[in-house]
Amino acid sequence: ELIEECGSVSRLCQIGTTTPCAMAIGATGKVDNAYEVARIIGQELRSTGFNLNLAPVLDVCTISGSANGNRLFSSDPQEVAAFGRAYLRGLSEEGMLATAKHFPGHGDTNVDSHFALPVVNKQREAIEKTELVSFRSAIEAGVHAIMSAHVVYPALDPSGVPATVSRLILTDLLRETLDFQGLILSDGMEMQAVMDLYGIEEGCLRAMQAGVDICLVCHSPMQARMVCDYVFKAVKEGVMSEEDLLTHDARIRTLKACLLPPKGGKEQFGSAGQKKISEVIMKEAVRILNAPDGAPLPRPGRNTVFFGTPGRRSIGACDAEELNAAKLLSQHFGGTYLTLDEARTSRAQEAVIIFSRHEDVDQVLDAYAWFMENGAAVTAVALSDPSPLDELDDDSWHVCAYQYDTLSLKTLVQLLESGE
Repeated sequence: ELIEECGSVSRLCQIGTTTPCAMAIGATGKVDNAYEVARIIGQELRSTGFNLNLAPVLDVCTISGSANGNRLFSSDPQEVAAFGRAYLRGLSEEGMLATAKHFPGHGDTNVDSHFALPVVNKQREAIEKTELVSFRSAIEAGVHAIMSAHVVYPALDPSGVPATVSRLILTDLLRETLDFQGLILSDGMEMQAVMDLYGIEEGCLRAMQAGVDICLVCHSPMQARMVCDYVFKAVKEGVMSEEDLLTHDARIRTLKACLLPPKGGKEQFGSAGQKKISEVIMKEAVRILNAPDGAPLPRPGRNTVFFGTPGRRSIGACDAEELNAAKLLSQHFGGTYLTLDEARTSRAQEAVIIFSRHEDVDQVLDAYAWFMENGAAVTAVALSDPSPLDELDDDSWHVCAYQYDTLSLKTLVQLLESGE
């Protein structure tokens, strides 16, 4: 198994195909684009020996700045469901099994469960009409596995525990009410949302008691062994029943019986055709969100300064090269690259400013404000979801390119050159 979502969450991008992220795919409005991207991912995964993908993300982006950002297809539950079904179909046609995540949803919070425990305070009726729509759709489409969210939903479980360790959510709601009979996996159990509450061994035990069949312990073989010993001891001492353990085992065996052997080779890995599909979809996605009085996007040149969010890994989930988008753009257009300190004192009248969800975004906002106060023509580009652009002035151009990598940069250059 492997997590190969699309876009910024990829393990194979440096040797295979960099694909558009879910939000970019959603921005095209074309459901078939999710199918095409999933086919590429399925081909590359199966040709390298994988047969279960821990994707797609079916969370609904109900707030700006959602923790899962550009990993989300849409803010519309029905659109998420449609793109999700297309993604599932694309993987399935390539012989890959899929995992819908993060149940019951991780889109309505800006708290990242890798680092803290999110709480979603919504009424059950609202959850039914929003978060659960895409998961119902995936279950109806025959998805083989669902991953839990380390998120508290008080309306679904008043005890206040994360969904991963909630029997009310995973067994009563997912298994019984939604009639999901496939495999339930946890999100990574080393994440702080559960580690801070229980530690890894007790967290895994509680997750299995709640209904999780496989707990993901991904970073340490020693920790994985400690969890196994802890669970076996719990069964021996009667804390967890042997019957429950055997039920989990049966579901795992059922899924394993559906797995297919590797297929394909180099021709299905990073091919020119696969890359072309990704480029076409990305070009459909990248767009101008705001133009002052409808004015055309200014073409950068030698009088343009470039600065913004500093060098950043091109794909966050893999060991990719460091990218500095502003520096690369300045080299392409013959302008001047500025550090953030230099930008805050510059008198240039033309600027392209790079934004992303990076810890330095506040400094970039300060420099943006300086240029706007000085009457400069500013093009602000989000190499992420568009949330960093939310507070910007309407007197600047706003462009969303969705992800911080060479695929989006290539498309952005084409847009800046053409102005449309």
